[in-house]
Amino acid sequence: MTRTQIWNNGGGMQSAAIAALIVMGKLPAPDLAVIADTGRERSSTWDYLNTVTGPALEAVGVKVHRVSKARYATKDVFGGKNLATPLIPGFTTKGGNIGKLSGYCSGEWKRDVIRRFVTKEHGVKAATNWVGFSSDELGRAVKAQNSSKTGGKWLLRFPLIELGMNRGDCVSLVQRMGWPNPPRSSCWMCPNMKMEEWRQVQEDTRDWPKVIEFDKWLRQRDPDVWLTDQALPIELTDFDDANEVLFGRDRGACHSGLCFV
Repeated sequence: MTRTQIWNNGGGMQSAAIAALIVMGKLPAPDLAVIADTGRERSSTWDYLNTVTGPALEAVGVKVHRVSKARYATKDVFGGKNLATPLIPGFTTKGGNIGKLSGYCSGEWKRDVIRRFVTKEHGVKAATNWVGFSSDELGRAVKAQNSSKTGGKWLLRFPLIELGMNRGDCVSLVQRMGWPNPPRSSCWMCPNMKMEEWRQVQEDTRDWPKVIEFDKWLRQRDPDVWLTDQALPIELTDFDDANEVLFGRDRGACHSGLCFV
C-alpha cells in the first residue's frame, strides 16, 4: 500500500527545524505539508509562516496548506451531551475549588480537521504523518505511537528523533539558517499558556481584543470556566511570572505538531 507522506506543521520551533531540513535537502519533500487554522491561532504564528518558512519552502517546491477548522470541524468550544462540556483545557470553579479541565480541542480542531481535509480534497487512502517531536520528547512519541488514534490508515513518523535532534539542536539549526526564532504556537485564548505568553498576546493589538470578547462569551455559556487559574475576567488577570502555576502549561504548545496526534 502506498502511503502519502504528510507533514503536520505545528508552527513552532520544531516545525521550523523540519522546514529547514527540507529546504537544505536533508529531508525529502513531503507529499503534503499542512497546518491547521483553528480560527484562533496567534497572529505571530501566521506572521512567521508568511514571511519566513512559507517562502523558503515554496522556493523548493513545498506548499504549506493552511486548513480551516471552520470548514472541517464538527465541534467548537463545547461538545458532549447537549454541547455542555468545554473542550478547551480551561480552569473551573465548579464545586468551589479551582481545578483544571482536560483539553479535547487539539483533536477536534487540528487532528480531525487535517484528516478530513487530506481525505476529501486529496483522496488520501493511507498516510504517514510526520510529527515534530525532538529526541528530548521520546516519552511523548511513544505515547503518540500507542494512541488509539494511531494505526491503520494513519501512521506516525518522527524525523527529528530519527536524526537524533533535540530542541536545542532545532534552535541552533534555525539560527544557522539566518531565520529568527519562531514564536511558540498556540491559540490566543489557550489556558495552557505561560504568563510570558499571555503578556505577548496582551501586547498584540490584533489578538487581545478577541481574547476579551471570547472570555466574556465563554462565561455566558458556562460561568464556572476561566482562561487562567486566577478565575478573573481576563482583562483583570495579573500575568506576572509570580502567578505561574504547576498545571503543566507546556502541554498546550503546538510547536511540534503534537496537536495532530
